[in-house]
Parts: sequence; C-alpha cells; structure tokens
Amino acid sequence: MSENVALLQEALAALTRYFVGDDRLGASLHRVAELAKTALPQTDHVGITLLVDGKPKTAVFTDPAVPEIDQAQYRIGDGPCLDAFRTGRANRITSTVEPGPWQAFRDTAAAHGVRSTVSIPLTATEGPLGALNLYAGSVDAFSDDDVAMASTFAAQAAFVLANAQAYWDTRDLSENRQQAMVSRATIEQAKGIIISSSACTPEQAMQLLIEQSQHENVKVGELAAQIVANAVRAR
Repeated sequence: MSENVALLQEALAALTRYFVGDDRLGASLHRVAELAKTALPQTDHVGITLLVDGKPKTAVFTDPAVPEIDQAQYRIGDGPCLDAFRTGRANRITSTVEPGPWQAFRDTAAAHGVRSTVSIPLTATEGPLGALNLYAGSVDAFSDDDVAMASTFAAQAAFVLANAQAYWDTRDLSENRQQAMVSRATIEQAKGIIISSSACTPEQAMQLLIEQSQHENVKVGELAAQIVANAVRAR
C-alpha cells in the first residue's frame, strides 16, 4: 500500500468515527478541513465553500489567505470552486502562474503564494453542498491520483457534513419548539395573575401584556416571566 493511500484511509477512518453530535456544524467543518490535509499532505491550505443565504462563502479555512483568494471568484461569479459546485466535477489548476481558465482567481492565488489548486464538489444525497478547495505552494502539486483520492475523501466528507447539518437543524428545531412551549405556559401564568389582580377577561389580560411589553420595549415572553417571578417573590 502506498503512503498516500494509507494517509487517505487514515483520514477516511477518522471521518467514519466522527460523531456529529459532539460538535456544532462549524467544528465539523474545521475537522473536515484538518483531515483533508491529512489525506493529501502536499496541501498547504484548505477552504470549504458553502452557500450562505444563497451566496457562496468560504465557511471554514485553515489560513487567512484562503477567503481572500476565494473572493476573486465570488466577486465575478466564476472560478474553480464555483464551477465544481455547479457542475459536480473536480477542477485542477496545475500552475496559477500560467494563463488559463479563471484568470482572476489564478492571479489572486499566485499573489498569495498559491501555485496549484484542486476544487472538489461536496455532494450529498439531497444535492450539492459546496466545494472542498485544496491549495498548494508548489506547481503541479496534485496528480490525477491525488484528485481521485480527494474526490473519495470529499464524498465521505459531504456525508458527514450533511448529517451534521441535519442533526443540528433537528436539534435546534426541537429546542425552539420546547422554548416556545415554555414561553406560552409562562404567558398563560402571567395572564392568570393579571386577571386575578385586575378582574379582567383573558383577552383584556393579553392586551395589557402586549401594551406593557411595547411600553417597556421587552418581549411578551420576557415580561410574562418577570410578572410570574414577582408574584412568586410576593408570596
């Protein structure tokens, strides 16, 4: 077994063992970026491009130069990682100091000391997630075999990231629903206190809550919690 294949298998094994519930999505992205460098050690920097509010963004990077390089393609809407995301095909630049496709990106990368790059699509069952971008300081750092290994790694990474996104979306939704239930219960308690002290209807109590929240510039739920807490202390 070659050293490169062994490193790839090591990185893939680490991805397989990775439990998305241990970290938030941002930490999962950082872990994927770190393991990409393990899989392909000639890589100097790694960036992961994702769509954020419908626009491409370098969501995680291992060097501050990466988002600066990526901005060259985001500004004009054309570049290797954007193309990888759109087409589902890997893109390799063997030398950024030579003219070729995505010239603005090539020039910016070269100015930051990056001489060759590979952009691999991150695609899950639901569709494209983004792109994994590998940057090297030497010309022609990535062979055909390296691109194939990077694609294998990216396929597993996309699976991990899709699971992480789904896990945290579900968890956040559950927590939000739980918090909403608690807030509604507190508001009902506060309405009961207002009804008891003001001899008003439930509708009037709710209107009083709304008016006071607007006057004090606090949320109705927060105001209700204050009313309930004050009532408990007054007992």
